[in-house]
Amino acid sequence: MGASSSKLSFKQSVFRLFEESNISPTDPFWAQTANVSTKFWELPESADDIFSLFSSSDVRRTRDTALVNLEHLLVSAISRLVYLLRHSQIHYAPTTQPSLPGSGPGSTRSADRDDGQGDQPLSAAQATRETLNCMRIITRIMPFIYEKPELENWQHDLFWGKDAAAGGDFSTAGAPEDDDADDRPLGAALVDTLTDFLFLPGFAIPLSQGMPTTVAYVIWETGIGSTTPIGTTNQFESNKIETLKTILALVSQAMYYPANVLPIQGIRFTSYLVCNPDKRVVLGMLCSLLNTTMKYNPGWRVPYNHVVFSDPRQLLVTYAIQLLIVLATYSVPDDEDLAALGINIPEEGTDGLTTPTARTSQNALRKHHKNWYRFYLARLHRIQDLQFLADGMSRLLNQPMQVSASYLPGSQKQVEWAPELVMLFWELIRHNSRFRNYIISSDRIHDFVVLFLYYAHAYRLDVSRVGLVRLCVYVLQTISCDSVFCVRLNKPFDSHHALPSSVRIAGWDSTSSAAGGGGGGVGGGTYADYLLLSIYSLITNSKGRLSALYPSLLDIQINLSPHIVNIGRLTCTRLIQLFSTLSTPSFLTANENNHVLADKLLLAMNGMIANNNHQANANLLYIIVRAGRRFEALRDLTFERCMEDLRLQRRLTVGAGATDRKDDVVIIFNADEAADASPGRAALPDNVGNKDKGKAKASVESDGSKELKQSPPEAEPFKPTQAWFVSWHSKLHLNIILHLLDVLPTHIPRLNMLPPLQSAASSTTTSPTRRARNDSPARDAEILAALRHLDDEAVLPESYAREFHEPIAFEWTVTAKGWYYSVLWSAIFVMHEVVGSDTRPGIASVTGVASGSVNGGGNGMGVWRGTKVVLFRVQETKAEGPSLLRPRGAVDAVAKSVLDRLGGGQHRPQQQQQAAS
Repeated sequence: MGASSSKLSFKQSVFRLFEESNISPTDPFWAQTANVSTKFWELPESADDIFSLFSSSDVRRTRDTALVNLEHLLVSAISRLVYLLRHSQIHYAPTTQPSLPGSGPGSTRSADRDDGQGDQPLSAAQATRETLNCMRIITRIMPFIYEKPELENWQHDLFWGKDAAAGGDFSTAGAPEDDDADDRPLGAALVDTLTDFLFLPGFAIPLSQGMPTTVAYVIWETGIGSTTPIGTTNQFESNKIETLKTILALVSQAMYYPANVLPIQGIRFTSYLVCNPDKRVVLGMLCSLLNTTMKYNPGWRVPYNHVVFSDPRQLLVTYAIQLLIVLATYSVPDDEDLAALGINIPEEGTDGLTTPTARTSQNALRKHHKNWYRFYLARLHRIQDLQFLADGMSRLLNQPMQVSASYLPGSQKQVEWAPELVMLFWELIRHNSRFRNYIISSDRIHDFVVLFLYYAHAYRLDVSRVGLVRLCVYVLQTISCDSVFCVRLNKPFDSHHALPSSVRIAGWDSTSSAAGGGGGGVGGGTYADYLLLSIYSLITNSKGRLSALYPSLLDIQINLSPHIVNIGRLTCTRLIQLFSTLSTPSFLTANENNHVLADKLLLAMNGMIANNNHQANANLLYIIVRAGRRFEALRDLTFERCMEDLRLQRRLTVGAGATDRKDDVVIIFNADEAADASPGRAALPDNVGNKDKGKAKASVESDGSKELKQSPPEAEPFKPTQAWFVSWHSKLHLNIILHLLDVLPTHIPRLNMLPPLQSAASSTTTSPTRRARNDSPARDAEILAALRHLDDEAVLPESYAREFHEPIAFEWTVTAKGWYYSVLWSAIFVMHEVVGSDTRPGIASVTGVASGSVNGGGNGMGVWRGTKVVLFRVQETKAEGPSLLRPRGAVDAVAKSVLDRLGGGQHRPQQQQQAAS
């Protein structure tokens, strides 16, 4: 909006929206005539014009005082979009007559208008502008409708009610009287229209010979389903970005439901998108979004190039992958009424040969009551398609790790799609057995295991990225249920030295193992070793912030245990050290369920010994014998000893969050204290969440420290009792290990002369050379050789029955689904907040936080800024100072100082003052 008069005219139209309570639908204010222009989609030249001049307070005031006008504006914009699409072959035809002089982008000449009364069709530029502005108006309004629960019935009646036809009574909005009647619900018409615009020649894809001038569901990029490029331009990609943003705004109602309600309630716009059985639309959209994402290659670029130049392609990929994951992860509620959404489902038996019955109608409903995007994603099977997906996800997930290892910190821009990519990988291995079999059989899974462990370790202490850490752990738990994957982990891990230093295992290459003692020594170990050692590191080095993930991390070990062999000495030592910490009386009595963690680790070690693995895992037998006293101590533990140790521990520690420092392992004794018990809310402990009040930046906690199964924060501290102790102590899976401690020394007498295993504190601080003085390589080699030649009868108790227990999979409860959605939408929220701003990814450039809402401020165009999000909580963080890459803060500070000294500071707009702070 170049001229000030145009901006003033647009702002006056905004004022009229809430100053007049009910503007008639026939008022010229809404009309499309030769003499009156509808300023809402004719005057604005950019999204920033609409977002800045139609402020959040203006939208709220219109919503709260003149809801009828807001309804008229929405219906008018949607009707105009429908009209522009219907007449697109006229507006975007290659033979369109050139515009008359003076009818450029800023002109409102009546000769350039076509409302059924004009002399000429709209030019392509004017049609594009009106289309984009209609989308921007819808994008601006919808979040403010969603944030007010009282409007849910009104919203349903408007978009999905029986009288909510797309044409409505707004013929004045741009739909001539001779247009065909449209009996679709308004919501269905809007979604269909936006989807069609993504495949409209002249708007989103090029016009070319042989291609119709109407909507063509061609795939944007080569890859899955397409080998012929169709080409693109910056303008087409910009139009796609605006359209995808509007679709995301429509389905973003998910942000305004609690996480425990969202999976049950569902989102009607999303249900319509994923349940629409039109195969052309689904496959065209699915393949276009997939190929656009998977073909993007950040690659190497000129250092610090991103500081000067933006990458619009990266923005398109961001919106593409976000919409793709929203569609692929959506679960349709069981009670969703597809007919009410405007989805026509052909009844079985309507072929004229049979008579439709209630049963056949129910079968037809069940057949179409599915997520078609997930359905077709699960049916991908061609090897080249599976390889295309694996290559694309691996390349994009690898990029941040490569950037972090650069010799020039900050020289390359880091892509921030890890949550979405991990979710896509999770959806594929869950629903597409061919993809899962491909990446496992081709050993591509090893690369993903290392990547997931990198993200889990890199962000283990970042409270705003706990959701990503959880995603990585749960994906590893899911894939660990596959026995073939577990066996493949026995492959040697030869590229440990190439990892960033932050995720290398201390002692991996320097600790010498016993002769022939398997991995974990000189030459490294296997992928199983690396995974087990990484789990140990996550538990012991996360300062208790991952306490809710301890069960899942130990479940991974249980799933792996029957299948992994030749685990190294270092790995076995770390397992015993972890057991020592989990079995201390102070830890066992600190929480009602802490004993479960110790028992899970016992189950994992039992699985590594039994099931014909004891010969291959002689290192573990050797370490268990040396640490025998620790297992015997757990066997002989009494309730009185627990209480005595607990009293001693409380005297030695001050405050909550006490740690057991005996083995240098940090464990939160009472994990429930770190959980926010608000169902579905992603939150932090109060001592973390409130410490930065009033700062100028905000980030999103994707799930904070919330446990999927949690107790109320009002619950009293756990008080152990004798009955509680007896209920679990006798059921610990100690039998196999205690039997080994009894029988092994009788078969191998030299085991009686072994020195006890050092504690974690001493083993991590003592040099390899010094430890070698206490050990005898020749003696160890002899003992290990003897252990490998023991038969089953000598090792296992007679009562032990060999059987493989069912793997422990991730449980998809309603609460888990709500958490899953909160991680996704918080990632989307953050990425939209940084669009068009100079802040680093992951930080929202906003001012002020109150009860989960982000109040206005700054010049950004965050779609949901200023609305009260319910699904997650916006957490403020401290504002960053100026740096080499972000010098603007310093410039603004100097400018503000000069203005204040000159007495001009008070004349600055309030919005600019906030942006500079």
